[in-house]
Amino acid sequence: MDQHCAVAVPTELMSIKQLPPLSPTASRLLRVVGDPDVEVDEIASIIEQDPGLTARILGLANSAYFGQARPIHRVQEAIIRVLGLNLVKSLSMGIAMAGSFDTQACLRLDMGEYWYQSLGSAVLGRLIAQRIQSGGILDSDAVYLCGLLHQIGLLLLAHAFPAALSDALEAREQEPDKDLVQLEQQFLDTDHILSGEWLARRWHLPEVVGDTIAFQRRDDYQGAHATELCIVQGVDRWLQENSPDQAAHLADVVCLKRLPGLDEQSLADIEKQYSKQAEELRTLSRTLL
Repeated sequence: MDQHCAVAVPTELMSIKQLPPLSPTASRLLRVVGDPDVEVDEIASIIEQDPGLTARILGLANSAYFGQARPIHRVQEAIIRVLGLNLVKSLSMGIAMAGSFDTQACLRLDMGEYWYQSLGSAVLGRLIAQRIQSGGILDSDAVYLCGLLHQIGLLLLAHAFPAALSDALEAREQEPDKDLVQLEQQFLDTDHILSGEWLARRWHLPEVVGDTIAFQRRDDYQGAHATELCIVQGVDRWLQENSPDQAAHLADVVCLKRLPGLDEQSLADIEKQYSKQAEELRTLSRTLL
């Protein structure tokens, strides 16, 4: 693989004896997510074998975010009329993977905020990927998947070490300026980036996902997925800094302005486009709880 993090797997992660396996649904989706020739019927059939995932996909298709006048009752219809095949492939896989973890015991983990940060990174990342010119072929749906899964390590920590992660999150609430990764290292001797990369490699997720997770706090990565990483780094940073009390601008995120085809005006346009749907995305995030 390209330029892996040269870190030993923390003992805390190695001690997890009951790592949830990929669900059968997620495993089947993983096999077809990179297939450009997969048919709508095949994806719909995989999803419909999982009642919980079917309910969520139909709930999303019928949500106010997509503004459908007529109710959607079948997954195939949701794909064709509303969501699109590529979006359903990545979104359903992200939901299926998240469903592998029991996070209820981690009292301080706000799953609504988790989903907003994940969906927001996915949606905004794809908007940027669709705008830029990158020298090669940049798959905007791969960027969406990377944004959706970039903090999945939090779910593993909440599942395996709920009390310790809750303590770290409580410390962050008391001192918001403190770095969450450092607090996780203090309370757990590991963090959500290390655990997320470990999980991605163990589950054999696409290499671009593993690299985007592994290098999200580093600026020296020059590998094959540098563009995807830069986008996810930038949108994650902006989403964390932007709040009703503190306005941040996408055009101020330095790493994004380094990408070909992006300048202050195009980033301002993308920010405006995203901001129009941000509140609906928050509502959408709450439907995934």
